[in-house]
Amino acid sequence: MTSPNDASLRSLWRQDSDALEPLPLAAVKSRATAFNRAIGKRNRREYIAAAFVTLIFGLYALILPDMLLKIGSLLVIAGGFVMVWQLSRRTSRPDPGAEAADVRAYYRARLVTEERMLASVGLWYIGPLIPGLAVFMAGLGSQFGSALGFAAFAAIPALVILGIWLLNRRAAAMLREQIARLDAATEGE
Repeated sequence: MTSPNDASLRSLWRQDSDALEPLPLAAVKSRATAFNRAIGKRNRREYIAAAFVTLIFGLYALILPDMLLKIGSLLVIAGGFVMVWQLSRRTSRPDPGAEAADVRAYYRARLVTEERMLASVGLWYIGPLIPGLAVFMAGLGSQFGSALGFAAFAAIPALVILGIWLLNRRAAAMLREQIARLDAATEGE
């Protein structure tokens, strides 16, 4: 006897058989190449963004009158340097020799490295920026006339930080799915 849930699962399985099939070697090679390019682009964007943050908060440290704003700016710059260093240290790097030896193992190792990095983004990416942003926001808070106005203003960076964290957690989950699919392809051989 088939329950409604069994029938819907069978229907889903029949409709989306491509999602369940293991990846052929050519697809793995293509995805590994695209993944390498995407990682390189992402890292360049992050380095450019860190340079921009350093420039802007460096100017703030020079021209803003309040000491909390100056200290917060310098802490944001320091946090940006820590974030860039961590990105450089944690990101997966292409290894042409390893790729030629076993492309699936190479691609899987890169996926695992990136998944771990994205899953822990709160610690190494967001965490170093929080002290500087908190001090900077405290300096701004002293400039606001009302607590409600400051809270509304402070909600903007908080929502951006939450969005960054959630997007990276989602990307890590997607990488876990790719790793599982790659593992299924390896088991099937």
